[in-house]
Amino acid sequence: MRKLLIICLLLSTFSVTAQLDSSRKSILLIPYQQMMHFSDADQDIARYSKTNPNTVRQTLRNDLDINIYHQLLAHFNVISIMRSATLNGEYDLNRIYAATRYTLYRKTDQENYHEAKPSGITEKLKDFTKSINRKNKEQTFWTNDSSVMLADIGDKDLFPYLSKKYKCNYFLFITQFEITTSNKNTIEWLKQEYAREFMIHYNLFDPSGHLLRAETLTIKASNENKLDEIKSKYLIVLAQKLRDIIKVINE
Repeated sequence: MRKLLIICLLLSTFSVTAQLDSSRKSILLIPYQQMMHFSDADQDIARYSKTNPNTVRQTLRNDLDINIYHQLLAHFNVISIMRSATLNGEYDLNRIYAATRYTLYRKTDQENYHEAKPSGITEKLKDFTKSINRKNKEQTFWTNDSSVMLADIGDKDLFPYLSKKYKCNYFLFITQFEITTSNKNTIEWLKQEYAREFMIHYNLFDPSGHLLRAETLTIKASNENKLDEIKSKYLIVLAQKLRDIIKVINE
């Protein structure tokens, strides 16, 4: 019995370590702060999902983090700081939030920043996302590098500390999440003839805290009000699109 237990422990240890690939870059995934959730749909989603608005906000934040985590795993070693219980991730997450001041980052600000601190990775990301900038109103998904919520982290010791502790090469900070509803007048609302957009803001930093890219990802949605449908139709797609962008840094 004891031998069987030892074998099981060894197999368990192997299965965990086998998932890590030393040749891969590592990303620390930082979720948006609860106060950075902006939505005009929470009440309706809560009603149709038979829950309350606070649960809606928590579920969307949690599901987005899980989906991004699993999508990025195909190309990176990923650490979700929200789920790093063994490394006391909750403490570090609170420290990040406490040190963060949010500012609206405009296109000219970003261009000036990158001209002063050029990066090959920034150029790769910028070139790739040009193809999915919004070109017409029929587009269902697009990116935008103007008016992005930037995480200005004032604690300069935080990046070296996190980089060393989590052994990560990049920090992916989802800084804001938005749901906006169009055609929200009485008649169309009663008929449920309205549309929505889901948007995430992200910042990508290197280990020193240098900003590599900041932009928004937006997906057109319909009138779904059930959390399961929102997750399967939109959150997963947003995570896949973000994966397609971030993986460019490996090329």
